[in-house]
Amino acid sequence: MRLKLKKFVNVDTSKYSSIDHCFKELRRRKIVYSAWIENIYKNKRNKIKISKKSYNLYRVKVSSLGFKKATTLKQIYTKMDRFGLELVNPDVALIARLNFKNQKIGEWIRFATPLNSMIDSDGIPHLPKLGQGLGKLFIETYWSYPHAIFHPHNDFVVAKKSDI
Repeated sequence: MRLKLKKFVNVDTSKYSSIDHCFKELRRRKIVYSAWIENIYKNKRNKIKISKKSYNLYRVKVSSLGFKKATTLKQIYTKMDRFGLELVNPDVALIARLNFKNQKIGEWIRFATPLNSMIDSDGIPHLPKLGQGLGKLFIETYWSYPHAIFHPHNDFVVAKKSDI
């Protein structure tokens, strides 16, 4: 089975010195983020730091991974690994929001981040998602527990292991 990937965006994290620098830029550009996003990224237990690398990111539909019905995040991540896809560090998702401006209105794009890499202060795991609506760009969160359900039409942002 041939995997169908769609080029998403290139991200160079070296342009940012810290997570606080990213939040300053999000505010300057009037990009909307929730209290959860700030809580998770600034939570020292998560140890989210700027990776200082460049990434080519791609979108992959759950159906392209071979799923024809709803499936769990753990199963999706297992299949991504078999196809040579890499999960994306949380810092990359935050910076991708700063780089990705031409998003369709009403669309939400989830990032495939490692499980338990983005836990809020209540102990709930999340993954980031980007959206556009009401004339604004957003970065929000979605649940990231192994048995969270996703559907064939959902897509995720990933990297290719060969690119890293």
